[in-house]
Amino acid sequence: MKQHNVTLKFAKRLRDLRKLNRMSQEKFAEKAGLSMTFIGYLERAEKEPTLSSLYKIATAFNVSLAELLTFPDDKKMSQAKVQDLNKLTEFLEDAIERVRDYKK
Repeated sequence: MKQHNVTLKFAKRLRDLRKLNRMSQEKFAEKAGLSMTFIGYLERAEKEPTLSSLYKIATAFNVSLAELLTFPDDKKMSQAKVQDLNKLTEFLEDAIERVRDYKK
């Protein structure tokens, strides 16, 4: 399977955040409500996360989706791109809340 650059960046970001928070894959998976196997796949860039799993991961780390998807090693990301990403994050978080409310 060919790995995309963004998938590799996300894998590193996830692993770095988990280690920064001093959590094992097992502990993090439990906190995020995801399987440890899936977290392993993500960290090895063998699978790509869904929007729902990104939201769970961000919530478990207590960061916004924009923060989760901001890769510190990517020197090309301009402030405008970060602002666009923040707007997208707000939109997606709102959409998720609307879906949750609809399901109730």
